[in-house]
Amino acid sequence: MKTKLDTDYIVRINMEEVDPETASVSIFDHGFLFGDSIYEVVRTINGKLYAWKEHLERLRRSCKRVGLELPWSDDDLENEVQRALESKFWEGESYIRLIITRGVGHIDLMPKTCEEPNLIVIAKELPKLRAELHETGLVLCVTDVRRNSRDAMDPGIKSGNYLNNVLALIEAREKGADDSVMLNANDHLTECTTSNVFLVEDGIVKTPSLECGILPGITRMKVIEIARNNRIAVEETELTLDDLESADEIFITGSIKGVVPVKQIIGQADWEGARGPVTERLRELFYKSAGI
Repeated sequence: MKTKLDTDYIVRINMEEVDPETASVSIFDHGFLFGDSIYEVVRTINGKLYAWKEHLERLRRSCKRVGLELPWSDDDLENEVQRALESKFWEGESYIRLIITRGVGHIDLMPKTCEEPNLIVIAKELPKLRAELHETGLVLCVTDVRRNSRDAMDPGIKSGNYLNNVLALIEAREKGADDSVMLNANDHLTECTTSNVFLVEDGIVKTPSLECGILPGITRMKVIEIARNNRIAVEETELTLDDLESADEIFITGSIKGVVPVKQIIGQADWEGARGPVTERLRELFYKSAGI
């Protein structure tokens, strides 16, 4: 039975707009066969791409890390995203997913038979987080699923290989949480399934360092810069479950979510709280700087 899309999309594949209901890539694309792809998610603010330069730089870094050579210039990629936005039929802000797959090749892990990558742009109206979650906060579950090791599938590469995160989110939802927080092999906090995590203790903002095995989130980077520019102490460090349970405030960040407070931690850790003054201050400063 065909699944009906629950929202309306604009889809472009290799520089051409296609019908979202029939949009497809070959089953021999290594992105489909092996998860051999990279991507970025960008949003608009007042109709303009937010932090596009930073997202593009991270995209290029991901490509380099997986040995994927792109035939498109930075201008080519931006123009494709802009073409998708020019076709939008919604009034609100936009969500854009830019995907680059290894391309079609033999059923062989070695990508030498993949002659050219595929470029896919998907745009839709920006989803809105429920207003009460911004007010009261999210429930997070410390999951049993461990974050991928940096020595295996480095989380610093924004790839389409997301099964680890899928399993963590399934566990969270089964336990009644909105999202999961994952630990690494050394029992240090890493990140949520699609967000970075922060905690506040004695007025100091703390977040897992990149060395813990996390994606260098764009919003994470912006919040750290904003905090330091406003004399709010920030530490990028190793954090444990004890740090999580002793936190005064906890919040998450993401390109689509923004800055969202946490009200409860369940699973391997037990914590309850509310949106605190440091979280609120950083939220205000971030949204002001972003023009939201």
